[in-house]
Amino acid sequence: MVLTACLSLSFSAAAQDAPPPAQPIAHVVTTIEVKGHIDDNYEPGAATLGGFESIPLKDLSDSALVVTRGVLNDQQARTLSDVTKNDASVGEDYAPVGYYQDFQIRGFPVDLATGIKINGLTIAGEQLVPLENKESVEFLQGLSGVEAGVSSAGGLINYTTKRPANVRTLILATDQRGSAFGQLDWGAVFQHFGVRTNLGGESMRSYVQHADGWRSFGTFAADWSLTNKTHLRGDFEYQHMVQRSVAGYQLLGGTVVPTDVFPSNMLGYEPWAKPNTFDAFNTSVRLDHTINKRWSAYVTAGRSQSLIDDNIAYPYGCYYVDACNTGGAPYPWFFSPAGSYDVYDYRSPGELRIDAQFEAILSGTVKTGFLTNHLIFGTSLLRRSVALPSAVYDYVGTDNLYQPLQTFAPSPNVPGPVTLQEDSHQYGVLLQDHIVLGKFGISAGGQIVTLHDHNFSGGDQTERTLWLPQYAVSYHPLDRLTVYGTYGVALSLGPQAPFWALNGSQFLNPYFTRQMEVGAKYEVNRKLLLSTSWFDMHAPFFYPKPVADGLEFVSEGREVHRGVEISAQGTAASWLRITASLAAISAISQDTGTPAFDNQQIINQPRLRTTVSADLNLPHVAGLAILPGWSYTGSKAATRDDVISVSGYNLFSAGVRYTPRGESHLTFRLYADNITNKRYWKDTGANYGDTFLHLGAPATVRLSTEFAF
Repeated sequence: MVLTACLSLSFSAAAQDAPPPAQPIAHVVTTIEVKGHIDDNYEPGAATLGGFESIPLKDLSDSALVVTRGVLNDQQARTLSDVTKNDASVGEDYAPVGYYQDFQIRGFPVDLATGIKINGLTIAGEQLVPLENKESVEFLQGLSGVEAGVSSAGGLINYTTKRPANVRTLILATDQRGSAFGQLDWGAVFQHFGVRTNLGGESMRSYVQHADGWRSFGTFAADWSLTNKTHLRGDFEYQHMVQRSVAGYQLLGGTVVPTDVFPSNMLGYEPWAKPNTFDAFNTSVRLDHTINKRWSAYVTAGRSQSLIDDNIAYPYGCYYVDACNTGGAPYPWFFSPAGSYDVYDYRSPGELRIDAQFEAILSGTVKTGFLTNHLIFGTSLLRRSVALPSAVYDYVGTDNLYQPLQTFAPSPNVPGPVTLQEDSHQYGVLLQDHIVLGKFGISAGGQIVTLHDHNFSGGDQTERTLWLPQYAVSYHPLDRLTVYGTYGVALSLGPQAPFWALNGSQFLNPYFTRQMEVGAKYEVNRKLLLSTSWFDMHAPFFYPKPVADGLEFVSEGREVHRGVEISAQGTAASWLRITASLAAISAISQDTGTPAFDNQQIINQPRLRTTVSADLNLPHVAGLAILPGWSYTGSKAATRDDVISVSGYNLFSAGVRYTPRGESHLTFRLYADNITNKRYWKDTGANYGDTFLHLGAPATVRLSTEFAF
C-alpha cells in the first residue's frame, strides 16, 4: 500500500511548558503538515509516516507537493485556483469566476464529494474555501484509497489550518481594479490552552464586467493540553460570499474555437439575474491520546456544509437557432457557427451539500526479532448528502458573441421544493503494516470499504463491500535519499450524465483505477527537497456515445495516464527559495467503441506543464526580496477526437516583498500575475459531459500591507 502520511504540527507554544507525549500522534490520511513556528518559509518541513513517527517528507512513498504559508503570503492567494498554479500536475477543470471550482490531478477530475479535505477530513467541495486561516495547501498525486476510501482517482487536495500562537497581525490589501481586503489574525497561548481567530472581508472588483462581489469570513481554532498524554484540538470556519458567476464559452458549431473574445466580457448578462449566494462552514474536533511509549490513538469528527443559491442568465448551446436544430451536426449543445447562443433563466436556490466524517485510529510498534512492525488499525465513517430544488431552467432568448447584449424578460416560473437527491455512506476499516528492515521498508495494507450510494436521479443504487489494497517498497541507500515503488487500487463514484443524453442526469456506477508508481526523493542540505516520480494509471473512459436514438453517456474503453513528475521545494541557497514542478503526462483514450476517440489525448490535459516561483533576497538591501515566477502550459484538446485544441501559453509573474530595516512587524508586498497580459484559454474541461472553454485572467496587480502589533 502507499505509505500514509500526515502533518504532525507542533501543539505550539501553548504546550511548551508541559512534557511532550511519548509518541507523536497523527492522521492516517495523507496529509503533509508543516511543523514548527509560523513564518514565511518555503520548506515543506517534516511529516508523519503511517500515523506513527515523525519523519522528513523525503522519506514518504508518495508523490506530493506542499504550498506553504510563505508562498501563499507572497503570491497573495485568495482562492484555490491561485494556489494550484504552483503544482504542474494540477489543472483547472471548470473553475469559473464567481463559482465553486473543480480541478484535475494527473488528468483525472477531482471528485468534489470526496477529494477535498481540511486537516484530513473530507469536506463538501462545492465551496470556495477561505485561505486566510490555512498554514499550507497540499496536493497528493495518485491513488489514495487507503487514506480516503472511495475517492478521486487522480489524488487529493488537503488544507491544513493555522494553530494557536501568540500573534496579532492586520493585513490590508487592494488591486489595480479597486478591490479592498482586510484581515485580522489574532491568537494567544497560555500554559495548556491556546486560541486563534481570523476575521475579515473582501470587496471584489472582478476583471469580468458585472461580476463584482463581496465576501466575509470568520474562523476559530483552539488547542487544549488536557494532560501530558491527552490533547484536544478544534477548528471552525464560516464564509458568506455573494457574486455573479461567469459562464464559459463553447465551440462554434462544435468545431471552431471562438476568436476576438475578451476576458472582460460576461456572456448572457441580464440585469434581473441575481448573483450567487454561498454560505459554507467547516468544523472539526480531534482528541489525541498517548497510551504508552509504543501505542497511541486518536478520534476525530467533522462536518462540512455548503448552501448555495445558484442563479445565472446561462448561455448554452443553440437549440432555438434554426442553423443548429437540424437533427445533425452541428449539434445544438454548442454555440452556432456564427456565434449565436441561447440564454436560459437558471435559478436553483437552497442547494445543500453536507459531508460528515468520523475516524478512530490506533497505531503502535511491535518488534519481532530483527523486524520492526509499525501497525495501524482504525475505522472511518463518511456520509454525503445532496439536497436540490426543482430548478427553473427556461429559455428566454438568443444572443450573439459579436453583437451587443440584448435584454430579455425572465421566466415567470418559480423553483420547486428542495428534495434529497443523493445519500451516500462509506464505512471503512483500515489495516496497515509497515515493516522496517535496515534500509528497506515494506508496507502492505488498505481499506475494507462498504459503500451505500443511493441517488434519486434514476441511476443505479450501489451496495457493495470491497478491499482497496495499496502496497509500497522503499529503500534508503543514503540518509537523504529515498527510492520507492507503489501499487494500489482505488474506487471512485461514477460521473453524472448530461441532461441531453438518453440517460440524462443519471449517475453511472462507481469505477476502479489502478496505479503503479516509482519515484525518488533527495534532500539537499536538509532544506531543499528534490522529487521525481513515474506513474502508470488505468481507469474507464466516459463519454456521450452515438447510438441509434441519439447519444448515451457511457463507460466504454479506458484511459491510460502515464507521466513523469519533477519538483523542488525549499531553500536552494541563503538568498534563494523556490517552489517548482514539471509534469509530462500522456493521457490516452483506448478501445472506446468510437474509432475517432481512440489513441487521443484526453480533453483539457496538456502533455507538458511547468511552473516555478522564487524568492530572491537582494544583497546590501535589508528586508528586500524579489519574487519572479513563470509557468508554461502546452496545448490542450477541446474535443475528444483531438482535432480541435487551444494553443499553449507562457505566463510570467513578478513581485516584491519589503520589510523596512528587516524588522518583522511591518511588511509590504506587491505581486503581479500575467504581467505580459497574455490572452489564453485556461480550461477546456468537460462538465457533466459538456465541454466549455474559459479565458484566463488578464494582468492583475495586488498590493498588501501586513502589520504585526
